[in-house]
Amino acid sequence: MFKVLNPFLKQCTLKKLNYNNYQKFNIRTFLSQAYYCHEIWEHRLNNPVLQKVNLEELYYELDQRYQKTQQISAVDVDIFANAITNESYVDEVLDLVHKLRLSADTGNMLNSTSHAVIRALTQCGKKEDLLNALDDRLNYGLFLDFYTTNLLLDIYWKNKDFTSGARVASQLMLQEEFDHPLSNSLSLLHCYNYLFGPKDWPQYPKPEEPEEEVKIRVKYIRNPYDDDHFDLRDPNKIVGKTLAMFTNSKNDPLNKSLNILGLVLYNKQNLVKEVIKECTTKNLVLYKEIIDLIPENYESKEEVKSLNTKSADIQNLLKTNVENSVQEMSEGDIAKQCKTYSEWEANRINALEEQRKRRLTAKRLADVEDLKAALKEKETKLWFFDNEEQIELDIETKRVYYPKRWFGKMKTAKNIDEDYVPPEVHAKQTNI
Repeated sequence: MFKVLNPFLKQCTLKKLNYNNYQKFNIRTFLSQAYYCHEIWEHRLNNPVLQKVNLEELYYELDQRYQKTQQISAVDVDIFANAITNESYVDEVLDLVHKLRLSADTGNMLNSTSHAVIRALTQCGKKEDLLNALDDRLNYGLFLDFYTTNLLLDIYWKNKDFTSGARVASQLMLQEEFDHPLSNSLSLLHCYNYLFGPKDWPQYPKPEEPEEEVKIRVKYIRNPYDDDHFDLRDPNKIVGKTLAMFTNSKNDPLNKSLNILGLVLYNKQNLVKEVIKECTTKNLVLYKEIIDLIPENYESKEEVKSLNTKSADIQNLLKTNVENSVQEMSEGDIAKQCKTYSEWEANRINALEEQRKRRLTAKRLADVEDLKAALKEKETKLWFFDNEEQIELDIETKRVYYPKRWFGKMKTAKNIDEDYVPPEVHAKQTNI
């Protein structure tokens, strides 16, 4: 074996060894390629159900059904999402997920649907569409789990896209899920790096104010309400709350320093004072590089700076935490996800069978009702003369009588004088 020192020579050597995907695997960060489970994920396409799918025909059928009945099946949307292999049907799958969210069957949405949509958008490079759909939970209903969060954070770390990574981390904060060490460490790493160059966070447009004052009569006026969670729009507050909630239950210097920084950005001065008091009591030493990120206009910054601090390579500490979490959780996550894929295939087949039974039962009931109506009509024709009186009575009972309208009190007629003689009318002569 020989050691290649020159990067260019190394790349040429790998090409000679038929590593066609060298560029794909060249940028190695935290997660191994085995963690992505590409082969097992692609294995879903071998399922006979997905092999028979014609995406164009299926989308047309689901769209027409929704236009007629305002109903769409969660299983059909799941099949469409899992059958996507390229970017040709990205807009269509988002449209179907939105329509499913508006239908009554949205409660039966399969867990594999969100996973398939997230992987499809990520594979096709539709980053903004994905992040906007995740932010719009009401209209799309896409939610991250720990596995998809780790994949997205690892991809955005490769691309040095810390803003997108912070937005993904904020999704876990909104869902209040902090149980996975790898997701936590990756989220803290992205949020910390985002603070060095906060930019490209989407700004929601403000409602346009009318030029003239318009008064509208309403029954009651709603008082303005902000839940301080889902209603957050300020990027600093979102990232600050993410840092604060991920580090809330930890007391080591790194997490406590990030907790103070997060509470400052979250604008919770009372909580900051409580943490400062706790650090002073325990004589805890914080990290100077994190404390220096506190904005200059923060009114209690001098009080925070008065705490004991020391210098350290924060970037390296955060990376070390991620690497330790990868070693601890990687194998378990891969095994769990592979098992989950198998369970999803079984659940999809069971859901299809249940849907087939429901539609068959509904069709049988409809056929029975049609048959009963036809027999009733035939019976009426055969026994018409024997039941003529009863039929007339039934018609009379079904007749709707509307109440008479009252147009006011009737005026009495004026008395007419019988001896009255009208005057004679003569044409007026004019000299022309």
